[in-house]
Amino acid sequence: MSSAEAVAVEALTSKVTFRFNDGVEYEALSNEGESLLDVARGNEVPVIHQCLTGSCASCICKVDTGEVSMETERLMSLLPSEAKEGFRLTCTAYADTDCVVDLDYPSTFSEDHEASQSVITINEFEWVNHNTVRIVADLADDAEMESFEAGQYVQLKVPGTEEWRSYSMSSTVRDLPEVTFYIRVLEDGVMSNYLRDRAAVGDELEIDGPYGVFYLREEKVPQIMIAGGTGLAPMMSMVDTLRLGNFRRKPVILAFGCSFEKDLFAQEDLELREGWMRNLDVRTCVSRPEGEWGGHNCRAQFSITQDDITDPETIAYLCGPPAMNESARDHLESLGVKGENIHVELFETV
Repeated sequence: MSSAEAVAVEALTSKVTFRFNDGVEYEALSNEGESLLDVARGNEVPVIHQCLTGSCASCICKVDTGEVSMETERLMSLLPSEAKEGFRLTCTAYADTDCVVDLDYPSTFSEDHEASQSVITINEFEWVNHNTVRIVADLADDAEMESFEAGQYVQLKVPGTEEWRSYSMSSTVRDLPEVTFYIRVLEDGVMSNYLRDRAAVGDELEIDGPYGVFYLREEKVPQIMIAGGTGLAPMMSMVDTLRLGNFRRKPVILAFGCSFEKDLFAQEDLELREGWMRNLDVRTCVSRPEGEWGGHNCRAQFSITQDDITDPETIAYLCGPPAMNESARDHLESLGVKGENIHVELFETV
């Protein structure tokens, strides 16, 4: 190879260092046009991933050094504020120079939390408000879900179709083989149409998972959870996991918000948990009350005030529509919550 050819090859490759939060690092060369996830998969780097389309955020990383570009038209699950702070989805990101990217989970996470496919059977089906159903189902005997972390999601296959949809579980690993979901039913949508028109106790659905890096960090610090609509589901799993683990030393705030009072659900369940956990403060918020309303009259994120940020290491979890997540992230950062301590998840809307 001539010196000119060597320079050309060097210009088309970049060294990518994948750094996990347990200190383990992997180095690999990225060719021009090769996504960071392609680089990771081609070099057996254990980066978590699932959808490969930019919609699930499982493969999120943060750029520490170097230049990493991204396909902005496919970043449905990355908030603008996250992109500005250097977060990238490895499936839509490309190394423009040598770079170091951080992954907020240990290098053994994929190995310890391997997804599997099985079947669930619905044993409870309940409308909990005008557009939300609660499903309780049993996993098949051969299911392997013991690696599930509170906050993660699974995929469910819509009966009679080849379509899969993602939903967080509101139950905990201790509830297995029983799993519980809160799912919003839209006017149209392949899963919504099934739930509205055909779903019944005894139905079987294929299940795949668990997936995702939105999960409970059990550091002994204050926890803030902000949920919009059915974004409450993973928060209930987290709250119950903390409760069952006797997490009592630090405050836990759960702010749950909907536009109208008719959109609320699980109120008795939340009241029970508040009674069981003296350190749990549930704040139910309605932003557009139509009559007398005894709860918080605001969007959920704005029920959190400066007085609630008592520890600089406070961890926050956000789950709701993109606009809520973006606003909540900005609000929490303005109150002093560190950006790296804010974990975000979107819920399925189809």
